[in-house]
Amino acid sequence: MLPMFSNNYRNAMNFMPAFFNDFFNDSFPEMRQVHTTSPAINVTESDKDYKLDLAVPGTTKKDYHINITEDGNLMISLEKEQKTEEKGDEKRRWLRREFSYQKFSQAFTLPDDVEREKIEATVNDGVLTVVLPKKAQEALPSSRQIEIK
Repeated sequence: MLPMFSNNYRNAMNFMPAFFNDFFNDSFPEMRQVHTTSPAINVTESDKDYKLDLAVPGTTKKDYHINITEDGNLMISLEKEQKTEEKGDEKRRWLRREFSYQKFSQAFTLPDDVEREKIEATVNDGVLTVVLPKKAQEALPSSRQIEIK
């Protein structure tokens, strides 16, 4: 009997969140949940640099803010509002208008070998690319004699 109780209890628990989500999302449009997601981020490394790619379709360079914080982190922020307006005829009235608002902010800890003054960023087709050049390292000889003093 305990397994049947568990199944009924589980079904009741699954029903309640779905009921409230449907109720608030459909019955009261002004109480709709705000959907926020983080963009897909790729981080790669080569001998010369690190590279961050953030995919946010429909964005331009004016939507982003990039800076280095006082504690040495790379802060990338995005804020974009897009309104969709359709002109209706005089006999129609708006029942629902949709708009989109995106906001994102993330801090990245910079490795010690990054040349902060040479960081560059570009946006192309909704992909923000940030290149973090590495400091030039002095070539160390592979072997040497150590003098004993």
